[in-house]
Amino acid sequence: MWASSEEQRGRIRAAGLELAPGELLAAATGRGARLEGITSVLFLTDEDDFNALASMVLRRGAGVPVHRLGPRSREYGVMAPYGTGETLLAPRLSRLAVSERYAQGARIVARRFEGPVPREYDLLLLVRADGRLEPAGGGDPPEQRPGDVAVMIGPVPDRPGGPPEEG
Repeated sequence: MWASSEEQRGRIRAAGLELAPGELLAAATGRGARLEGITSVLFLTDEDDFNALASMVLRRGAGVPVHRLGPRSREYGVMAPYGTGETLLAPRLSRLAVSERYAQGARIVARRFEGPVPREYDLLLLVRADGRLEPAGGGDPPEQRPGDVAVMIGPVPDRPGGPPEEG
């Protein structure tokens, strides 16, 4: 993983994930640059314009799939929020929509199973048996294969008497 702020880099380290060194985007777009050992790139920042621009720039020569979070809104921004590459999640599952659903009590789960995603869940991505990520994207959802792990967001729980509690 790569992040620009030290706070984000600290959270990546604390989660036990490998931290990419240096200026990843600059290095990846240099002449003759190769993204060795990288099977896909996911832009997950809360900066819609950065995600759109970086995915467009990197897609030109990366040689690997490049995805980004869908924009908060289709009404503003420096970059056109559409036509700038594959989004990571289905269009209705913008970063804002997933965050709001999570705040209301929905949880993200990872389950290994065969068959369709339960109706009350939305598929975010598949982790293939070989470790590659297959985003749900804006088109048809990826087909599950034996050994895949589905990462999904569940429903907002029904809680009589008011909004769900934080927890």
